[in-house]
Amino acid sequence: MTKFMRVTAPIAALAIAGVLSFSPVLAQDLKKVNLRLAYITGGVDAPTFVAADKGYFAAEGLDVTITDGNGSTGTIKAVASGDFDIGIAGLGATAQASQASGSNELIAVAGLLQKDPSSIVSLKGSGILKPKDIVGKRFGTDAGNLSDGMINAFAEANGIDMDSFETIIINSGEQVALLKGDIDFVNVWASPDGDKIAKLAAIEKPILFADYGVNILGSSVIVRKDYLAKNPDVVRGFLAALIKGKADVDADQEGAADIIKKARPDSDRDVILAEIKVMPDYRQTKASKGKIFGWVAKEDIEQTISLLEKYSGMKPGLTPDLIYDGSYLPKE
Repeated sequence: MTKFMRVTAPIAALAIAGVLSFSPVLAQDLKKVNLRLAYITGGVDAPTFVAADKGYFAAEGLDVTITDGNGSTGTIKAVASGDFDIGIAGLGATAQASQASGSNELIAVAGLLQKDPSSIVSLKGSGILKPKDIVGKRFGTDAGNLSDGMINAFAEANGIDMDSFETIIINSGEQVALLKGDIDFVNVWASPDGDKIAKLAAIEKPILFADYGVNILGSSVIVRKDYLAKNPDVVRGFLAALIKGKADVDADQEGAADIIKKARPDSDRDVILAEIKVMPDYRQTKASKGKIFGWVAKEDIEQTISLLEKYSGMKPGLTPDLIYDGSYLPKE
């Protein structure tokens, strides 16, 4: 576990004989907050690390400890159990976990990755430029990718029969099979998966599911509802600092990559920087564009719920207000 905290020294101006008195913020004055990420630190987490490095959390009275995760499911469980105060996890995954457990103890307060990077990736010259171009082609995937139902949702949304293309189950190495020419396309994240493939061979522009009617809301800030009720100012301060961090990331992407490299020496700076550069493409949807960073549109949550109920077997009954509350974000 690595802690990132920089204590600022705000100036208390006292007009006594023209002398200024300095009153430093002490570590013991800060509220300790344990944050668990969704995965190993990546470009999506840049605003968090910048906010920590530049003292934005400390300025809000917070001492934030940042811990890497091993998937949304693990983070959801860790926050629900009280091991962590705040987590970063997929909003769709949080919705599924809530319905599966029959508990509505978790809620998202901001959406960091709202446009799903799931996509169709093919090599240059494949002729796969739009959804219906996959008809008659060879699709390489593993069984787990099929089980979430989103490729079915993509096909149905675009009037494509799943039997109109060949599905080849590959237990592992579907990207290698694509590079070898054994298959014509894969269903992976445009970033970072598509970027990794592009380093080895030229690819067509990824066909994003989110651009063609299928979008599952991704990385979000989640908390327990009881923690939120007891610590509303902590959550408000955390989100305010995060938004400042995001603004700095946008202004200096190279600097943000340096900050993450300093905090996580084992990380690949080039990979982190590449992820940071594409993050603006996934932060917001058409419905949330122009709103403050983190604000999620009700219609996007409704679509996420509908897709999960229809294609992933999630029990019906969940409503947007049960899994998202944007009132803790700073006023625009």
